[in-house]
Amino acid sequence: MFLVKFLRWIYGYFEFCINGRFPERFLNLAARNGLVIWDSSGTKETLRAKARSSDKNNIYLFAQKSENNVTIIKNYGLPYLCSIYKNRAGLFCGMILGCILCCYLSGYIWTIKINSPKGINSYEIREELRQLGFYEGIRFSQKEVNRVEHSIKIQDKRISWLNINIFGTNAVVEISATSGKVKMAEENKNIGNLKSTADGTITKINVRKGNSTVHVGDGITKGQLLVSGTTEYSDGTTLISDSDGEIYAKTSRTVVLHMNKTYDRIKFTENSLSKKEINFFGISIPITFCGNPENNYCKTVIRQRAVFLQQELPITVTEEKWLHYNIIPTNISKEFAKQQLQKRLQLYEVFLLCSNDKTILAKNISFDENKNDYVLTANYIIEENVCEKSYVRIKES
Repeated sequence: MFLVKFLRWIYGYFEFCINGRFPERFLNLAARNGLVIWDSSGTKETLRAKARSSDKNNIYLFAQKSENNVTIIKNYGLPYLCSIYKNRAGLFCGMILGCILCCYLSGYIWTIKINSPKGINSYEIREELRQLGFYEGIRFSQKEVNRVEHSIKIQDKRISWLNINIFGTNAVVEISATSGKVKMAEENKNIGNLKSTADGTITKINVRKGNSTVHVGDGITKGQLLVSGTTEYSDGTTLISDSDGEIYAKTSRTVVLHMNKTYDRIKFTENSLSKKEINFFGISIPITFCGNPENNYCKTVIRQRAVFLQQELPITVTEEKWLHYNIIPTNISKEFAKQQLQKRLQLYEVFLLCSNDKTILAKNISFDENKNDYVLTANYIIEENVCEKSYVRIKES
């Protein structure tokens, strides 16, 4: 049906009205001579319908023979439009050039949307794509898209799968992150012993599975076997099972924190340089001209996309701003250093005690200084679970 409507619009058609005493005679003449009309409606003395522009003369002829009057209501289609705008050749040229421009620009990437999982910054992925030559305003081909997908998966180890989908002039980048989990599902099925993670003295034993090889009050070393999963019987047979439990021991730990007596303080000045350029379909047009400064300047890059009617355009304004700074050596007082080092030590204790199986029994803190820095030393006596699972590998002979 759409094709029929399109062809009628191409060849042109008009809407007319028949007025008279016998409009049905007009219908009889039209049907007898093969005249095609459609969308007909009317009353007792009127008839309203549509016909092709090429049948306009026949409409007048048949209306005259049937003693009716014809009124043309409206013309439709391409020929009618051409007759209206026949003295405006520039309009047709603009339409043709506009169509050509749309077809040409449809081969470029206008927008890039990145759907990245948690832990992967979409801005970093956008910069990696830019370095590989895939950015807004670039003309793309499927071969180049495949190359970018392959290259970025090799460069970024955080990405296990990346796919670039092209929808018209829009590109959507779908990313899946690599799994950081070890194959614990298989390892948990294996048989293992419990070994010590530090040197210390046993204070408490709670073994649920396996045979304990130490007692309360025993001294242990790092890597020593604490709970064995093998049991030997008098008849020569050996039972191998998994081991589970907690063994607590007093362990010692020393933490040394340093802070330099001087540090370089950065102070920005009012001197700054700015360089702007417009990126349009891969073409960079500089707005301001200046060279890149060499010493004591830091650079910030700001990219702004052009938006029209809530649609992002492949036009980017890039501003590189160079800020000048001076490096001022600054001395740190002893009291300030002591306060800062104590705060860092408190933060260390917070992370140390975030596990429920650690308790600080005693600590000794000393503060000293040498030629270049301040030193805070903390000696801890900690009661902690020193068990660590060590899997047993069974090899068949």
